[in-house]
Amino acid sequence: MPRYQGARLSAQLNGHKVRVVCIRCKLRRQYDGTALVSRVGPGVSLPDLLTRLAVGLGCDLNISPTPNGIRCALHYEELGAGPEGQR
Repeated sequence: MPRYQGARLSAQLNGHKVRVVCIRCKLRRQYDGTALVSRVGPGVSLPDLLTRLAVGLGCDLNISPTPNGIRCALHYEELGAGPEGQR
């Protein structure tokens, strides 16, 4: 069960490019949405997927913030167009 009620699910990433950026770490990554869905399943909320991606990239700020409140800044850029050119 997703932690984020009403959030978009990973199934909606099929056929899209998924771009994530962290302004704190200055990293930028692009993933194939269909490959992500096949790896994590279609029912993962996008906020939960973002946490998984951050952990996979070596960030632990999303799981437990530092004492001064610094959090992971990884976020989605606009999702790329799908096979029909829709967003």
